[in-house]
Amino acid sequence: MAGLFSAPKTPPPPGPDPELLRRQQEQDARLERQEADKQREIAARRRARTSGGRRQLISEARLDPLLTGTEPTDTTLGPGRNPDAA
Repeated sequence: MAGLFSAPKTPPPPGPDPELLRRQQEQDARLERQEADKQREIAARRRARTSGGRRQLISEARLDPLLTGTEPTDTTLGPGRNPDAA
């Protein structure tokens, strides 16, 4: 008799669409890959910034005027290097 006066129970809502869940998982995986790539890129730039100067100084290419596009300068200091002294 108690069932006569109580409100009818609504059925539970249907679960999420499996296709929607699959797409969401793919999007999450894609975002994680993009974030990992961005972190690797930032780390590579940081490494290049900290060691790039040493690598360029040690390189033999900096001594070759054909590669650098500049003529070698004198290695001695003196009045010849001061344009105002002439």
